[in-house]
Amino acid sequence: MTHWRQKARRKIPKRAADIIRERNERRTAALIACITEVSSSEGADGVTHGVVAERAGVPVQYVEWKYPSREHLIAMANT
Repeated sequence: MTHWRQKARRKIPKRAADIIRERNERRTAALIACITEVSSSEGADGVTHGVVAERAGVPVQYVEWKYPSREHLIAMANT
């Protein structure tokens, strides 16, 4: 606790690049988890951009941009 006369220490703000990198890491981890879940329950044919994006809570456009084909999605989860 700070004394009323002391100035509170300011937090150093994160850089925009760090925020974007952390967000992309979280998205990738969520996508890998969802692809693994879908492929184990429905098989490789069940892995689609829409299903994975919906379950991961990621925009479909991001998934389609980052992984243009279903093969890219499945390969990304297997690495």
